[in-house]
Amino acid sequence: MIEGQDTAEAIAHAFVEARRTGNALVEYPGTLPSSLDEAYGIQQRAIGLLDRRIAGWKVGRIADALVASYGSNRITGPIFAGSVVELTGDDAPEMPVFAGGFAAAEAEYLLRLGTLPDDLQREWTNASAAACIDAVRVGIEVASSPFGGINEHGPAVTVSDFGNNNGLVIGAAVDRNMDFLAWPVALTIDGEIVGTGTAGAMLDGPFGAVRFLLELARDRGLPLASGQWISTGAVTGVHPVRPGAAVEARFDDKLRVRCRIGGQHSG
Repeated sequence: MIEGQDTAEAIAHAFVEARRTGNALVEYPGTLPSSLDEAYGIQQRAIGLLDRRIAGWKVGRIADALVASYGSNRITGPIFAGSVVELTGDDAPEMPVFAGGFAAAEAEYLLRLGTLPDDLQREWTNASAAACIDAVRVGIEVASSPFGGINEHGPAVTVSDFGNNNGLVIGAAVDRNMDFLAWPVALTIDGEIVGTGTAGAMLDGPFGAVRFLLELARDRGLPLASGQWISTGAVTGVHPVRPGAAVEARFDDKLRVRCRIGGQHSG
């Protein structure tokens, strides 16, 4: 990059251009952000530069060993309209990734924001956050970035490129009255199980992820809106994928979500 342009604006511009063109970034395009404040500043600028409607938010976990350093146990990034596919029947849509960058698939519970209060300035609990949710679905988050090392340099770098999100597959509805937090979840790639887990073992669960976002909206002005989907965290882990891979997420061995990983992404 041009000397003297190592700023949040320049980093945001580099990521947006790489995403628009599908070009890989061999190195991080500037000085690595050292805090979540810096990272969210880059993300906010990139959202403005990309100028697409935000259809939702992905939430990811910060490793326990890094929580004290970063002052949070979760991060977030926007999910843009045009990268969200709502399944009908037994579809397996093709989801593009940045073939020269990083790509992964994650089994997740998806929660949709319903009516939000006019004023978010309050102390949020998991229960009050749950009251803002009007639908629960199963799904797959497609994580991908033009920067192949996005997950190797800590959560601030992940935040700076839209939280490493590049798509969302929305599956079947979940009855909120069921104990879905205890459901066994598995993710397969090309028919092989690569990870298992339960949502109940993830920090304080999916509704805790919603509480985190509401607090972030209160403190940072995050543009939450009714109808947005929240991808609440990788139940079975983050599983690298390559173009051509067939991905399936299984929830309680009854509900299944499938997709196929596409090739080079651009646009």
